[in-house]
Amino acid sequence: MATGRAGDDGEAQNSNDTSHAQATAELRPETHVPDGENPRQCPHCGFELPADDQYQLHLGLNHYDTLDDADQQAFREAYQQEEAALTRFRIIALGGLVVLYFGFLLVYAVLAV
Repeated sequence: MATGRAGDDGEAQNSNDTSHAQATAELRPETHVPDGENPRQCPHCGFELPADDQYQLHLGLNHYDTLDDADQQAFREAYQQEEAALTRFRIIALGGLVVLYFGFLLVYAVLAV
C-alpha cells in the first residue's frame, strides 16, 4: 500500500533486500573448505567455493550477465570440462551396469541347470 511518503520506498527496498538475503542463505548448500585452503568467494553473493573450476561454474550459472568476456570464456571452458567428465562417468557407469547384468545372467544360467 503506497502512502506517498518518500521514505516508504527505501524501507520497502531494505526489507526486500533482507528477505532476499535470508532466502538466498537458506538455499545455499553446505560446503566444506579443507583446513589450510583459501576458498574463492563470489563477489556477487559471497558464496565460498573451494576449487577454481567450481568458482567459475558458480559465476557462470548464477551471475552470467554480470561477467566480462574473460570470465564468460573461463565459464564456458569449465562447463565443457565438466560436461566431458560427466559424459565419461556416464559411459563408465553404463558399462558397469552392463557387466553386472550379464554377470547375474551368467550366474543364473549356471546355477539354474
